[in-house]
Amino acid sequence: MEMMHATFAFFLMLNPSVSERVTYVVDQLTQTGFSRREAEAFFQNRRLKTYPEREVAPRKIDWDSFIANLVSRESVQRGTTFLSRNHAVLSAAEERFGVPKEVLSGLVRVETNFGQNTGNYVTFNVFYTQLIRSEAEARWKRAADNLVSLATYCKRLRKNCFRIKGSYGGAIGFSQFLPHTLETYGADGNGDGKVDVFQWPDAIFSAANFLVEHGWHTDKLVALGKYYGSPEGYPRAVLAYTEALQKE
Repeated sequence: MEMMHATFAFFLMLNPSVSERVTYVVDQLTQTGFSRREAEAFFQNRRLKTYPEREVAPRKIDWDSFIANLVSRESVQRGTTFLSRNHAVLSAAEERFGVPKEVLSGLVRVETNFGQNTGNYVTFNVFYTQLIRSEAEARWKRAADNLVSLATYCKRLRKNCFRIKGSYGGAIGFSQFLPHTLETYGADGNGDGKVDVFQWPDAIFSAANFLVEHGWHTDKLVALGKYYGSPEGYPRAVLAYTEALQKE
């Protein structure tokens, strides 16, 4: 253990510009149940790296083109198949939260194409990149919060954090939650006492819970905009797909 602390201290000496931020994360982890050795080990892992900025930069979406493809016949047919295969959990979520099963199906169609595209970026490294490269304190502290929540998620589910992959922005699972958001709005859909957004019951219940907590029953467009982080295009896409499913 003494050698690990010495190695970690040496790492900070070599990287004085990041020492404050890494130490901040380590301190936060120790306050949430990690030993200091466990916390420091994340930043000694051989898989730890930063991504080139262009790889994790926000992407521009042509929403009109996206929606046109989204409501194509083949795309909608895949949605009806998803509804059929997951009818029980979608219906349970609709009954509990009041969010129609077609909306929840539309959301996961837009987010991950029904779980087929959950992302190929190592999520810990996405937030580590943000932690190191963000200039504004508020932004790097958001990255720190997500690192702490991700580490907690991995510990709870006994997963290797460097095997969790997600989007270029750090969202994970079938319904694409940021780890810190998941910690707040995640919902257990299968009754096992855990929330794992790589399982459909939890992913669907968590999405429904988030929408309700962000005003679904008052303003659907606002709630969907909050889910994506921007009102531009996304609410239109989900609702267009919802309408197409309801017509089937």
